[in-house]
Amino acid sequence: MAEKPVTNGNTPEDGDDVRRALVALNLVHGDRGLICALGQRLRTAGELRSDRFAEEAASSLEAPPDRVRTILHAARGRLDDAGDEMARASENGIEIVTLLDRHYPPALADLGLQAPPVLYVRGRLTPLPGISIVGSRKADAYGLEVAAWFARRLAAAGLIVISGFARGIDQAAHRSALAARAGTGRTAAVLGCGIDVDYPRNSRRTAAEIARHGCLITEFPLGWQPRAHHFPIRNRLIAALGFASLVVRAARRSGSLITARLALDLGRDVYAVPGSVLSRESAGAHLLLRDGAIPALDPDAMLETLPTPILAQLESPSTDTAEPTRPAAGAVPEVDDLLVALKDGARTPEELASRLERPVPGVLATLARLEVDGLVRRYKGANYALAAR
Repeated sequence: MAEKPVTNGNTPEDGDDVRRALVALNLVHGDRGLICALGQRLRTAGELRSDRFAEEAASSLEAPPDRVRTILHAARGRLDDAGDEMARASENGIEIVTLLDRHYPPALADLGLQAPPVLYVRGRLTPLPGISIVGSRKADAYGLEVAAWFARRLAAAGLIVISGFARGIDQAAHRSALAARAGTGRTAAVLGCGIDVDYPRNSRRTAAEIARHGCLITEFPLGWQPRAHHFPIRNRLIAALGFASLVVRAARRSGSLITARLALDLGRDVYAVPGSVLSRESAGAHLLLRDGAIPALDPDAMLETLPTPILAQLESPSTDTAEPTRPAAGAVPEVDDLLVALKDGARTPEELASRLERPVPGVLATLARLEVDGLVRRYKGANYALAAR
């Protein structure tokens, strides 16, 4: 199964019917790997009813023909449900993105036939680079502090922090990323359930905040409850969406190690935070370090080693051109405007206020928060300049 998925934007003439067929296929319970692979091959809605398509797909995928026919038959029976699903998603501000769509994440192409044919997105997909931060649900204070430190600093540099929205390290990373860049840091949460399900419980407020400054994303249909086998499935998306992965705390047997191994298989860099040799929650990270993972000792040191293409994307404000799936309430555009204004050299708050046509107190408040994030520095004479990376 080394083939690449359908190229983004190669929409057949009956694109709407094919999208509905893909959603219907995605509604089927069963072998997710086979469902994804069949979705890659689907070119017309009629192929759900084609015995020839079933036979050819089973042969090329080396899958049991009866299993392929069963999945396609189930998908045919869900076509009306798929129409209802698409309408319900639209009514609730959720975008359904198929691999036929232009803004399907290109990074997922590296998953080949295991790339999900359908994604549910609340918020906005963006082409800016992301880094995955994962770790234990039962992290100690050290793990939570380190995750927050790395997430805030990396998000302040413009990276999207990607994680799995679980309690512990994941949510610490999400919340700290949101606090970066004077409250405009971006993060993406990859879910192991339907996008409308409150899981972990009582997390709706955090989920809403993530959707305002990033996105929630899942391949699981609306209303699907979290199941143990969903999380290893969702981990491949976390690994693929980031250009690198950072493991903060992980036991020897954990989902975080699964994500790290998947990232390595995809050719991504993997960083790991060392901890106490006496801590079970550091054992997994230490295994990764033994096997060649990059030690993560300081977020600024990580930033200094970013690949040139990633740095180029971060330094170009025009790269963030993705259309929001709904208005991004609470956005603070003055942050990026102020950073751009400082690219020409140091300025006083008064000079910045005049240039940006904004009140001086507001500019001072934004500068103070950016200084905390490590994006600007204050020099003698009340001059502010971009912090050296």
